[in-house]
Amino acid sequence: MSDSAYFKFLQDSKSIIDENKNKTVDASLVDNTNDCKILDTNKKKYLAFVLQKSLEELDENLLKFENKYCRKGLKINWAVDYDDLLSELHSIMSKRKVKTAYYTKHYLYEEVGLEDFLKKQKIKYSEGADVNFIEAQTLIADTGNLFILDNDMSNFKRLNDGSINIFIIGVEQLISSLADVEAYYNTQLAISQKGYNGYILYHPIKKDKDYLFIVDNGRSNMLNMQRQRVALNCLHCGRCAKVCPVYSVIGSEPYNNVFTGPIGNVVLPFFEDVDSYKHVSYVCLLCGNCEKVCPVSIPIKDLIIENRTYFRKTKGIDIPMNSNYLAYKKFVTSRKKMNKSKILRNMLLNKILSKAFRKKRKMPPLEKKSFNKQYILSLQNENK
Repeated sequence: MSDSAYFKFLQDSKSIIDENKNKTVDASLVDNTNDCKILDTNKKKYLAFVLQKSLEELDENLLKFENKYCRKGLKINWAVDYDDLLSELHSIMSKRKVKTAYYTKHYLYEEVGLEDFLKKQKIKYSEGADVNFIEAQTLIADTGNLFILDNDMSNFKRLNDGSINIFIIGVEQLISSLADVEAYYNTQLAISQKGYNGYILYHPIKKDKDYLFIVDNGRSNMLNMQRQRVALNCLHCGRCAKVCPVYSVIGSEPYNNVFTGPIGNVVLPFFEDVDSYKHVSYVCLLCGNCEKVCPVSIPIKDLIIENRTYFRKTKGIDIPMNSNYLAYKKFVTSRKKMNKSKILRNMLLNKILSKAFRKKRKMPPLEKKSFNKQYILSLQNENK
């Protein structure tokens, strides 16, 4: 990549690495992260199947949900992006003369800029508020209910305290059937650190009290990707980031986005735009730690490889850069070339890769003997 966004990412990452250069990073993160224990394999497979089936039938499920949800005159507010959402919220807040609001920390609220919006509207945070922003984990297509995790009856009390309730949920957060709720809940319970002790299947009654917003905000771009769309099954538990060796060093700041770490490397180019975020798909080391701890078995490593292939095929990579990649690939996959002496290999690499490429990237040091030669020597030593 040669665009400015890529080099800004590198600069931000370098500054963070410089700040933390005296800190040690555990290379065996996947084994030492206590809250990332692998769930029962059969449960993971079943929930992955449930979510993928719901995703494949999303158009049909959304229509089914809308028919069930709106049967008593209720309305769904469809938001193409956060501008649509915030515009409609402004209308509601002004009409209802809202002065206070209650909300929790949630990735979707950060994504749409809810907190900044409320500050600009001079709406203050309060426990007993005029408006409650209540987090719904998913929608249930065949009943028209919202699935809401609860802790100590706090959400139940807010739903019934007479205040306005606003639900904001991504278009992909939907499961087909009420029969699958238990599996979904058990997984959420296993990955949660908040100590949820129950859930609510909520269906609003009064249209002037409850407002549901279903947000696209780039998700339809991923739905059009036959292979990458499975990333939309993400439960946003953060496990993949906790075991990522790259994320453990650079953190979330260089991403300049609410989506970070391994799952961010997959979805950001499609949620935002390819030119500004294609570089994050090249941050991954392809170690596979993230896949081991994902509660819904998202093949993140494979999806990142798919992204890279997609960018190359669709000319998302600059033509000179693509030529360098192809030349490099041809070189490193040639046994004859890789078995040459270290000096010759260096000379060939410098000839293949342009000066512009080498100017902005530190060339990796080459071993004196190729891997092939080292492997043959190790076999010979074993047979002695």
